[in-house]
Amino acid sequence: MLMKSKQRLGNDNGRWIGGKSSDYQRRITNAKPGELIHHKDHNRSHNLKSNLQKLTPGNGITAIGKHNKAHPEKGKK
Repeated sequence: MLMKSKQRLGNDNGRWIGGKSSDYQRRITNAKPGELIHHKDHNRSHNLKSNLQKLTPGNGITAIGKHNKAHPEKGKK
């Protein structure tokens, strides 16, 4: 007797947004927990591996801090 998988696929999966999984970029770049994914051209729909950059914490700077430096346009006004 075959057992039905408990894995939710497609629209039944909570991470499925607009035809792609919300962790799609993380899977492409093999990002580990604590690492952040940055789109080099700032276009979030451009998900080619060559456009994605993995930001890792280091030298006393968090991955979020590195990502904020990559987006100076979103800083203080």
